[in-house]
Amino acid sequence: MRITKVEALPVRTPMRRFTDAYSDYLTGQFVIVEVHTDSGIVGYGEAPCTVTVGFYGETLESTVGAIRNHIAPKLLGEDPLNIRRITSLANIAHGRAVLAKTGIDLAIYDVAGKALRLPVSTLLGGMQREIVPAASEIGISKADEMVREAQRLVEIGFKVIKIKAGRNFEEEVRGVRAVRQALGSDVELRVDPNAGWTRLETLKALKAFARDEVAYVEQPLPSWDLEGHAWLRKATGVPIMLDESVWTPQDVIKVAKAKAADIINIKITKAGGLKNSIDIYTTARAVGIPCMIGTELESSVAFAGKLQIASALENLPFACEFTELAFQRMVLKEPIKLDNGYLKVPTSPGLGFVPDMPIVEKNVVPV
Repeated sequence: MRITKVEALPVRTPMRRFTDAYSDYLTGQFVIVEVHTDSGIVGYGEAPCTVTVGFYGETLESTVGAIRNHIAPKLLGEDPLNIRRITSLANIAHGRAVLAKTGIDLAIYDVAGKALRLPVSTLLGGMQREIVPAASEIGISKADEMVREAQRLVEIGFKVIKIKAGRNFEEEVRGVRAVRQALGSDVELRVDPNAGWTRLETLKALKAFARDEVAYVEQPLPSWDLEGHAWLRKATGVPIMLDESVWTPQDVIKVAKAKAADIINIKITKAGGLKNSIDIYTTARAVGIPCMIGTELESSVAFAGKLQIASALENLPFACEFTELAFQRMVLKEPIKLDNGYLKVPTSPGLGFVPDMPIVEKNVVPV
């Protein structure tokens, strides 16, 4: 089996307003990747581009260009079952275009699963769980708006909520307190300032969060400040999860040596796909740091990829993030059901979900 064609379709769709420390998001952006083979199998991938410039330094346009002009030509004639070779070729073709490489990686895994008639979770080591606990985020806003959004998420079925922060820590601390008082103790709360706080602000916030039963705080300081995160862990006892500080397995080793994290947030988009995410997870497991799977407001088969890898991790002590279900338009053929805070992992060959191509094609934009 050989790759005969790689296509990249840039798409924009409306989404519910979402705000974090980087930007305000009103439009969902993603690239649907199609990998065609001489056997007739087509694999689908997604490069999520909604969270772009502030976090990744990439855009919808640059992602399409990376795939069409650099990565796709290198893959023609290759065997899609050689996943590590495909990853190496993509890395050689384009150094840091992790969004583009995520789309390619997911499509290759989808092809491989379909060809072998296995779900992707089996290719990642085997399904450890049939259902995955799901969390959602709420964006930065005033305290009363945060309460309303949190209540909306509970009505949808989420039992774990992460509150975005990083612009005004005093208002955000008050907002967390308001959400806790409104929801009671049955809902787990997390807080993510997206590297937007100083050490002193974080120290004050963590003392308040200890009273509000916040499960952990994610990346309060800049990505480079591993020493600061280690200091906060020791000074407060509140668990710290790192996101922006970890892009590669090598970053995991640096974090472990600095004793800077209790948890690592693996985003398949930030890692550049499932293969690299598994490498990050394996390294973290080796140094004793648990992980969870995070969100980048995915809209189609990247959502499926997150489910597949979450089902394959041996140790998954935390709910994984599927914020897209509450804010993004999910461009999939199959309906998605959140049942009592859990998502069921599909067992059909490949990623298990197929993009709704008529909707995709309707929303394709020129780049």
